Amino acid sequence: MFNLLGRSSDVLTIWDSDSPCQIKSESLLLWRQFADSNTKADSICSIVEKNGSFLRDKILRFIADVGNSTIADQNTSHLLRPDFEYFWMTQFHSRPYTQSAQLNNLAKLFALNEIVDENNISKLVVHSDNRATIKVFRSIAHARHVKIEIVEIKKVNDNILRRSAIKSCVPRPILAILALAAQIKTAFVLKSPKPNSNRDAEITFFDYWYRFAESVASDRKFGSQYWSALVDELEGTKINWRHNLVDQHKYAELKAARLLLADFNHHPKHSHEITDSKISPKIILQTLFDHLKLFLGSIPGKKFRNAFNDSLTGINFWPLFRHEWLNSMRGYEALINCLRFNRLEALIAAMPKQKLGVYLIENQPWEMALIYLWRKYRHGNLVGVAHSTIRFWDLRLMSDSRQFQAQSSMPRPDCIAVNGELAKSSLIASGYPKGEIVEVEALMYLHLSKKRVVPKVSRPLTILVATDYLESATRAQMKLLEELVARRPSEFRILLKPHWSQSLNNLMFDAELVSGKKDLSEFFGQADVLYCSAITSAVIDGVCAGIPVIQCLDPMSFNLSPLLESSTLQTVRTSTELETALAQIDKFKPDVDPLEFFNLDPSLAKWKSLLQI
Repeated sequence: MFNLLGRSSDVLTIWDSDSPCQIKSESLLLWRQFADSNTKADSICSIVEKNGSFLRDKILRFIADVGNSTIADQNTSHLLRPDFEYFWMTQFHSRPYTQSAQLNNLAKLFALNEIVDENNISKLVVHSDNRATIKVFRSIAHARHVKIEIVEIKKVNDNILRRSAIKSCVPRPILAILALAAQIKTAFVLKSPKPNSNRDAEITFFDYWYRFAESVASDRKFGSQYWSALVDELEGTKINWRHNLVDQHKYAELKAARLLLADFNHHPKHSHEITDSKISPKIILQTLFDHLKLFLGSIPGKKFRNAFNDSLTGINFWPLFRHEWLNSMRGYEALINCLRFNRLEALIAAMPKQKLGVYLIENQPWEMALIYLWRKYRHGNLVGVAHSTIRFWDLRLMSDSRQFQAQSSMPRPDCIAVNGELAKSSLIASGYPKGEIVEVEALMYLHLSKKRVVPKVSRPLTILVATDYLESATRAQMKLLEELVARRPSEFRILLKPHWSQSLNNLMFDAELVSGKKDLSEFFGQADVLYCSAITSAVIDGVCAGIPVIQCLDPMSFNLSPLLESSTLQTVRTSTELETALAQIDKFKPDVDPLEFFNLDPSLAKWKSLLQI
């Protein structure tokens, strides 16, 4: 499972840097790069890929162990309320797949532990610019009783690192107060003089102030890509809609949101409110009190160190998670979590008895507060909606099996609504209780039931490029494309659809940029092939539309493709692999029925049954 292909020595050299590796070693392991076919080296990224099930189970068990340890230990336990443990709102528990969460590094370190054992390694020589991982490398060497030599590399000094360095110099309490001031300002700009209140509504939806239907710009009536055709089906039903801001911070954006909210509230039976607009002296004071309690209880920070000691391997992962953990416990993230909790409490406590709550489930901190408060104030059932695909390495909806036992205090909804067989089987395979899963129609994918695109390969080849919000994934994707176009500049036409949050300046090749906010399927008719990261769910749209799909792996993150190991698409790691994949797209024209993945009944019978409308 963890054999090194290029091993010829019991001394293992690890290259942990973004810079090209110039080390000549008999046994070389690349930490942040894939191994080229011309390189006599192994890549930890590929090893993680091959041993996904084993490593995923280890990560989920470790997360559960840390939670159980902190909750059981009165010195590290933090009760936000007498029966609600704050651990459930930490970033560590929310398990995002961003780099700051360090889960990809955790998988690599678990894999390294197995590599040392399986290959009889006697010494590690580590070249690294990451002081946190260096400390964990030392812990692995100590646990495995092997020698270790550290060669520190100078970190590349880019703008991102400079911004992070400046931010890290500011004391966490000051960052927290600045965050609160910004939130208060946001609330006052959003405040509507005449808030709409629907006291008779018995169903409440919680989602994001994001992904509105294109029609909203012209008719100013609520329409959502999340809920699509369901919004029309709810036309005659009294509904509360509660939206969370995503990243609207500028005054002009907030003012536009307030005006659009007022237009949404012209509907006679639907009430819309942005939760970020809810503010009062009581909410502010309770937030400050809660944050102070968390802050004082987190001193000294090193007392959490033992909770991050893995009992099975003896490795201590505290250096890896220390920064984000303390930010969740005493920094701006802690204060924002306290504010989210108190806003939701004020909102949910004031609601008349609701028979049903529906929310988009992504294991965000506010969702943990919602589940707890919804039950505290004795509302009806709560349904978490997995609105997109459920991917093997997206750990947000997955937990160690112990967390589903009766004695576990982990908040979870009464059931999860999934949009088809693909999501259902993925969730069951991860260990989620089958009895808590209900199928509904795939609201975000209803368009897949329409006529399929039949691509015709042309010259120059038109590559539709869809990037993802994760910066490292986009960087890896663009790097391969730049190298390819540099070799064959006249053979490709690049149609580039950046993620809505990215600008993609300083491109090294000519490209036609299209709007990142438009639906990807609008451009399928112009494309010969779709090229995307292995994180975005766009591969589903391409495959179901009949477009050949190539996905690019990012060595700094997991393979989050919803079609992991599927023969319907090609996966590339280097520009040479990308060139080969493009040369054979005619062999990879997918012939897939979308009904294999999704429930696409336009009548929405399953949704109507769930909502009892």
